[in-house]
Amino acid sequence: MPGRTDSTPGLAWGDGEVVAMVDLVLGANGQLGWYVCEGLLDAGRQVRGLVRTSPRGQDLARRGVETVLGDLTAPTGLGPRVFDGVDTLVVTANAVVPRSGDDPDALDAGVGRAVEEAVAAGVRRVVIASVPVTPVDRQVPFVQSRRALEERLRGLDVETVALRMPPYLECWLALVGSSIPLRGEPHATIGRPSSFLRTFRAGTATLVERRGLMLVPGSPAHRNAFVSVRDVARAMVEAVRRDAVTGLPHAEIEVAGPEVLTWQEVADVFGRLLGRRVRILSTPPRVYAAMAGVLGPVATVPARTMALNLLIASTETPWSPGGGGLVDPATMTTLDQFLTAKLALPEELPTVA
Repeated sequence: MPGRTDSTPGLAWGDGEVVAMVDLVLGANGQLGWYVCEGLLDAGRQVRGLVRTSPRGQDLARRGVETVLGDLTAPTGLGPRVFDGVDTLVVTANAVVPRSGDDPDALDAGVGRAVEEAVAAGVRRVVIASVPVTPVDRQVPFVQSRRALEERLRGLDVETVALRMPPYLECWLALVGSSIPLRGEPHATIGRPSSFLRTFRAGTATLVERRGLMLVPGSPAHRNAFVSVRDVARAMVEAVRRDAVTGLPHAEIEVAGPEVLTWQEVADVFGRLLGRRVRILSTPPRVYAAMAGVLGPVATVPARTMALNLLIASTETPWSPGGGGLVDPATMTTLDQFLTAKLALPEELPTVA
């Protein structure tokens, strides 16, 4: 009976046989998207990944992902072929660190269009990577876009799961002045070809390891449940696989890491593992707010980056327990485990496509 679904998510009846439905990942070539694809494949799912160009999809295809070409910034949308047979849409694509030449606003708009296309095509569930609600939401374009996407989904007839995450170890431990978190990460968000990021990192990329200096947004006493991108991917995979995530049609889940640390404690762990003292140079939120305001009219990407720093400088995520009920906290990556593993890898960083 074509169109009949059984009780197992991800399976459907077609031509008298049970066939696998597809999980579509938007942002499949990104750091989080890559690990989500791997996790879904390991779980025996049929995975389709959206990539902008064929070369970016080669590694995914070798791994077993069905790649499909599409540009989220195209005003015409992705087209029905992308969503053919899709059971669950996973949204990891974002404009946090746009590649050189990308328009962040166009990318944000494209994600919204893609979600509506997916719902029109009949997807059962949408899982998105999102961020916490904060007092500075209106000042941070990325947060605004994610909040708007959550609101858009609430108005659509589809089950949605928004996973709200604290700062990522792989991203924010690099942005405070270290290249160690980027080791062994060929899809690193902070390693993307971005002219502004390249300029910024030229002077700050190894401050922690070479000069013992960490550039912290906000107070060194701020507490966060830092989480590894790999653990976030595990949570997203669980949100795809489970028959019912919360029992609600539209759910928001905070997915914390396994421990809550201050920035000073982060510096102390860096120092212990590097065998040197690591000092903190902190910048107050008002500085980032002023810089974002000045840069906004003339330099979109730098302004958005300053706004992200404002977000981290102004807020805390002292959540516990970790995992959001999707991942066992005892199996999640601690800061010590994360840095120890990274320090065992070659110093030369992989090139990000």
